[in-house]
Amino acid sequence: MLNSSLLAIWKVAARTIERTAAASFCLTLAILVTAPLHLDAAEIVEAANVRQGLFASCFVNEKEGWAVGDLGRIFHTTDGAKTWEIQSAGTKRPFVSVGCIDSNTAWIAGQAGDMAHTTDGGKTWTMQTSGTDRQILSVQFIDAQHGMAVGDFGTMLRTEDGGAHWMKVAVPADTQLPEDMIGIVEPGDIVLYSISYGDPQHIAIVGEFGVILMSEDGGQTFSSRASNVETTLFGVFLGEQGKGWAVGLEAEMLSTNDGGATWKREKVKTPAGFSLALYDIEVRGGLGWAVGNSGYLLTSNDGGTTWNLVEVPPQMGSYWFREVSLLPNSKGFVVGSTGLILTLEGTKFTASKPKL
Repeated sequence: MLNSSLLAIWKVAARTIERTAAASFCLTLAILVTAPLHLDAAEIVEAANVRQGLFASCFVNEKEGWAVGDLGRIFHTTDGAKTWEIQSAGTKRPFVSVGCIDSNTAWIAGQAGDMAHTTDGGKTWTMQTSGTDRQILSVQFIDAQHGMAVGDFGTMLRTEDGGAHWMKVAVPADTQLPEDMIGIVEPGDIVLYSISYGDPQHIAIVGEFGVILMSEDGGQTFSSRASNVETTLFGVFLGEQGKGWAVGLEAEMLSTNDGGATWKREKVKTPAGFSLALYDIEVRGGLGWAVGNSGYLLTSNDGGTTWNLVEVPPQMGSYWFREVSLLPNSKGFVVGSTGLILTLEGTKFTASKPKL
């Protein structure tokens, strides 16, 4: 038996290892410029030739969208992810999140508080001052003016002017943490991984220790909700009619039917002998997709009530999938490691890499 002091030390060490692994996709060096950057000669690459790890995507329709990833790369497509124009915000640090509202307007965020914004479809990107040097792991906008960003060490930011100015939002002091972490970890130290808008007023945020935070006033204040799990949650999605889902480590999936007031655990299938992480989830109409580590994919054709394990080629088991973007017409896209992109059509997919 470990005594209480040794147990506390071990748990802090374990948390450090988990946080390092979970955020490892954000590590690289960079050169930063803050002036708008315009690329005169755009480089176009075929989807099969994208090599950088892709951490996030945002599509405005089935043809046009963005993906971001390693080396500060910004990829923009207008042909449904068949080819990608390489754009740049002038940094080599990775971008790990992108939010877009139309074909002209998008925001990207990543390491060291980096934030950039475009209003011309990515022809130029302007670095914005986020007010933090922490890693920003998720940025989302509900319209051209109102958005939120979250990240490492309890970072919560909101804007009401399109990102020109960002205001800090406090993590609730009563945020529910595991009993054995009380006094060791403060609520303001937790890593927050994902944001989802249900509507302009209702927002969900998830993070480590199974933390779920909900806002009913457009992000001005948040309150903690019981998740009844202690594993890290990486992704959250608020859908229609008060429904929502959250996913995380150890194939954890939670659902809500009352706008995030209460959450329950969902039992989902995993590959035999594995309990893999789920990183993201979306449900549009009757179609749902959840994506994760080691080729782990789940689909739903009943609006997220039940989930089915997707069979993938054995060689796809070496890939991770970081984010899914679904559209109302049952189409969508998944992005992941070494530039792998899946084009979705209902519960079927086509991979961008040959022999996958």
